[in-house]
Formats: sequence, structure tokens, C-alpha cells
Amino acid sequence: MGRFLRGPIYDSGCFHHLPPHRRLSYLAFLDRALAPGGHFALTCFAAGAMGSELPDADFYRQSRLHGGLAYTPESLRWIFSDLTEVEVRRMRDEPPESPCFGEPFLWSALFRRDGQP
Repeated sequence: MGRFLRGPIYDSGCFHHLPPHRRLSYLAFLDRALAPGGHFALTCFAAGAMGSELPDADFYRQSRLHGGLAYTPESLRWIFSDLTEVEVRRMRDEPPESPCFGEPFLWSALFRRDGQP
């Protein structure tokens, strides 16, 4: 396996805090690190619920991320189009006493890299 990680890669809250130009290095990391057949799981802000929905160019004009970027399922599919979508869905709201985490303002996405491990 050498350069690839054997386990899945999980991002819980990093991606939506990256400026748009950093998506390139983020995707390059995934390309280097995710093994064929490996899974990439992502939790990020959902458009219409949390995060800024300004066009990318406006972030550079204003020089700030406004607390994080919001994504639609379509934008996530486009950004991660080199991976196969397993599922993209909104998280379920979980009460504070629940042993599970869930906030409806977040997407929960799972992608797979094609190929055999």
C-alpha cells in the first residue's frame, strides 16, 4: 500500500473552513492518501442551514470566510467528482442526552475511491 492510508479518511468540520483555493490541495491530499476501494467521510455545513453561501469570488473581495462555507449536495458531488458517491444526506437532529451526534445544519457524506484495495 505504501503511500495510501488503509483505513477510511474522515473530515468532521475542516473542509467548510477552507478558502476555495485550498480545495485543490485538499483534493490532492485525498488523491495521495485514499487507497483504491477506500472511503472518505465528510461532515460539513449545509446550505440553507449554516454557513455562508456567497460565491467564491466574493470571499476574496471581502477577505473572510464568514464562519465557514455552506455546500449543497450538488456542489459536494461536483467537488468530489473523482470519487463515487455512496450517500449524501442531512444529519438527524439528536437530543443532548443521545449517545450519538447529530445536527440538522450539517451534511453527512460518504464517498468511495474506485478500484481494488
